[in-house]
Amino acid sequence: MCNFLSALVLQNGDVLHHPMLDSHSDLVTYFKLPDANAHIRRFAKVELVPVDWMDASTWTFRLDENTAPAWWGDVAADAESKLRAIANRMILRDGERELIVDGCWIVGGTAKVRDVRSGWIRRVQDSATIRDVGGRAPTRDVGGSATIRDVWGSATIRNVGGSATIRDVGDSATIRDVGDSATIRDVWGSATIRDVGGSATIRDVGGSATIRDVGGSATIRDVWGSATIRNVGGSATIRDVGGSATMDASATAHKKDSQ
Repeated sequence: MCNFLSALVLQNGDVLHHPMLDSHSDLVTYFKLPDANAHIRRFAKVELVPVDWMDASTWTFRLDENTAPAWWGDVAADAESKLRAIANRMILRDGERELIVDGCWIVGGTAKVRDVRSGWIRRVQDSATIRDVGGRAPTRDVGGSATIRDVWGSATIRNVGGSATIRDVGDSATIRDVGDSATIRDVWGSATIRDVGGSATIRDVGGSATIRDVGGSATIRDVWGSATIRNVGGSATIRDVGGSATMDASATAHKKDSQ
């Protein structure tokens, strides 16, 4: 199984990595490496698995092979050092970055990112702030008290927890896997929110947005326009639905009168 952060190590000690790829087989294809003869070991598959996401020195380096190549001992230490350096360059701990258009990033501490056009935001934590996420930029693993706002285009954000806040979501953006006490608010366009649980809150939903697969003790409130709510279970609560918004039978069963 391939985990973040995956790479390939060549016999000469070079480390091959791509910021948008976490599959060893994809890396083999991308770098056009021969992988047909098991008796000729031209490269080794490795991983550097996060422990403390903000400190690459704590990450676990491991060889992802059943047996090590004969030359592995000659290059292992240098390869590990190179891969840790790659990981460290991904981490934003403080300060402000105006624009991200490529690469893979881990955003935490008090770091602020102003504009994400492309690339991959692998994790957001602590009190970090990201705004203006668009294009096809994927963002995942958002926690702590992190804030993401102004999400548009076909951007995708998934695995949202802690007390994280995501607001101002539109176009065809997708937010999924929302739990803990996370808050999603100000959703419009044809955006989709799905797989909501814990005590998460979704509020101020309009346009033709869709909310689906809601459980736990989640709360949905202030829904209008032609928004759709479906597949609601657990002790979830829905309040204040108006306009031409529609709810399936499961959503209607969880609707509470305004207080």
